[in-house]
Amino acid sequence: IRMSDLNELRLEINEITKQMVELFEKRLDVSKEVANYKKEHNLPIFQPEREKEVIALYTKDARYKELTTQFIEDLMELSKQLQKEEINK
Repeated sequence: IRMSDLNELRLEINEITKQMVELFEKRLDVSKEVANYKKEHNLPIFQPEREKEVIALYTKDARYKELTTQFIEDLMELSKQLQKEEINK
C-alpha cells in the first residue's frame, strides 16, 4: 500500500467513524427514552433475555462474529450505564 492509498483508507475510516458516532448518539437518545419507560413501569434495566436476542439477531450472519458480538455487548453495556444515570436523576 502506498502512502496515498493509506491516506485514502484513513479518510474512509474517518467518515465511517463520524457516521457511527452520529448513530451511536441517536441510539443513546432512544436508550434514555427506554430508561424513562422502565422507570415509570418499574422494570429492571438489565434484561438478559433481551440481550441474548439482540446478540443473536446481529451476529448470526456477521462476517466477524466474535468482534461483532463484543461490539454489541459493549454497546448494550454503555446503554445500560446511561439508563442507570437517567433513572437515578
